[in-house]
Amino acid sequence: MVVGLPESGDYPVNTHSSYVVRGLQVFGGLIDGPVYPSIFNSLKYLYLSKDDEYAHFQTDMAVYHDDFADYSTNECTMDGTACLIYYLSSLQSR
Repeated sequence: MVVGLPESGDYPVNTHSSYVVRGLQVFGGLIDGPVYPSIFNSLKYLYLSKDDEYAHFQTDMAVYHDDFADYSTNECTMDGTACLIYYLSSLQSR
């Protein structure tokens, strides 16, 4: 999932980022995405700061939370974002 895409769709808005705490966004940032519930439940200092708006989508196979306090599923990744930029730039000549 990419912050800001699709522009009029459902995308991450409360990423685990110091920018969000300041009221800003990391547009174009690729987030980690869903993880196994066992991973989410085993990480230290992980919590949800608000009700889970995607609660009805959570399964025994994967969870995702659009919550700044969930660093396991909703953090922008530099390596993933760099790969996405590389891939998208390779399409520019088409």
